[in-house]
Amino acid sequence: MKIVYIQLPTTAQEQPLLYIKPDTAVHNRELPLYIPDFTADLRAQVVLMAKLSKQGKCILEKFAPKYYEQVSLGLALTAYDRQQQLQATAKPWELATSFDSSMVVGHFLPTERLQQENTTILSQDGQVLEELPLQPALQLLPLALRTVSENMTLRTGDLVALPLTNTLYAIRADTTWQASVQTELLFSITVK
Repeated sequence: MKIVYIQLPTTAQEQPLLYIKPDTAVHNRELPLYIPDFTADLRAQVVLMAKLSKQGKCILEKFAPKYYEQVSLGLALTAYDRQQQLQATAKPWELATSFDSSMVVGHFLPTERLQQENTTILSQDGQVLEELPLQPALQLLPLALRTVSENMTLRTGDLVALPLTNTLYAIRADTTWQASVQTELLFSITVK
């Protein structure tokens, strides 16, 4: 299983931002999230995640919804200080984005369920940070799958992560992060 993060371009001149996280990047939600020793600036981005239900290559947008039946929310973690150092020397980002426990994955819901709901809520220590609409990202999922599958084969169980927002939240020790759709909690993690 792999996790493919994709940020779609906003203009025709741009290329999509795409990188892969290994299966060890999935954080065990039953354990606290420990900030890695190699970063002093850990940040998180809220993502919509689709779990592939069958293998596909060069998936057409109109058929893309047949390749996933479940979606969830997650946090894509980045060692931001390390990323800045790597970018400054024109090196790949993997050391900043693809480390163990660098992806918090919420429990999955049937796709139809999220199409009925329209808002996700991200909170820290019980205080709402942001309410994000789900529909724009759900509508972009077919394009995301098409774009990813043009570059690599997607297999059953793979996860495709699409950002809900460009905001990067600073992750600090002794905080608790939660994401929910309406009243249903998808994940809750404590940072140490």
